[in-house]
Amino acid sequence: MKILLIRLSSIGDVILTTPLLRCLKTQLPSSQLHVITKPLSAQLLQGNPFIDSLIEYDGSALQLSELHSQHYDCIIDLHNNHRSRRLRRSFPCRSLVYRKENFAKFILVLLKRDIMSGRHVVDRYFDAVKPLGVVNDGKGLELSPFSFQSPLFSTSRPFVVIACGAQHETKRIPPDKIALIANSIDAPVALLGDNSDGLRIRHLALSSNVVNLCGQTTLTESAAIISQASAVVTSDSAMMHVAAAYRRKVLALWGSTSPRFGFWAYATDRTDYTVPSLPCWPCRRMGSSRCPKGHFHCMRNQDYNAIVSQLKSILSAN
Repeated sequence: MKILLIRLSSIGDVILTTPLLRCLKTQLPSSQLHVITKPLSAQLLQGNPFIDSLIEYDGSALQLSELHSQHYDCIIDLHNNHRSRRLRRSFPCRSLVYRKENFAKFILVLLKRDIMSGRHVVDRYFDAVKPLGVVNDGKGLELSPFSFQSPLFSTSRPFVVIACGAQHETKRIPPDKIALIANSIDAPVALLGDNSDGLRIRHLALSSNVVNLCGQTTLTESAAIISQASAVVTSDSAMMHVAAAYRRKVLALWGSTSPRFGFWAYATDRTDYTVPSLPCWPCRRMGSSRCPKGHFHCMRNQDYNAIVSQLKSILSAN
């Protein structure tokens, strides 16, 4: 059987496909598994032993023609949006589709009434492939090991990573709170993020134990650093799923979104930090560019003393 699996974005969602990739290939050993995704996400799937062909999506007519020439037996659509639907419907073969819980998310956001299934998106991915007889092996996420050595960050001591970025502003840890956490730790701290995160935190006064790597590492270099960390402080972001793939201890700070949406750090030791009894939370399914209320209490009112205390305990144990 020749299978094309579609998951175009985002980076975190692509990482969440890795248990299904493994199970498809190991439980259907005679199959050929082709995966199509965006170029940035493809970086983290390079070297995955369960993928026979990794295709970087460009949406061109030439690429579509080449895909059709493969004569796939089955399309697995784990994205299920307008782009992936258009792509899968262009093939005459069988399609299996991941069913989202968008209606339940809207109810939780708009009415603050929780009718979510309470199941992680990874487990719901497996629902799509039940007709193939493929089941979750319970081994969690996985990424290939990436090596990274740099004079910018080198330590033999246990260290903490703070992931500074997220796709939307209302999911990001505020810069002053990043400094509060980092400066309270008596251990090396690596701040990871992209160029825009570097601009957000450029004026912070940071202790000598803190190394600001925002905008100075590639995606795979960031993954390599996370793979060696004692703990990762992160928001609802791709780096949370990278940390889960390497079984790092995750301290997840939830801003405008909620772990109830099914995207918590999967199959790893984790603590989810939220602000209890906040009447406006969660306010968005995927985050937004600004807090609708203007106060950003979901991030600003987190128990940062508890977060720092937990980090100190983890470092002490290590």
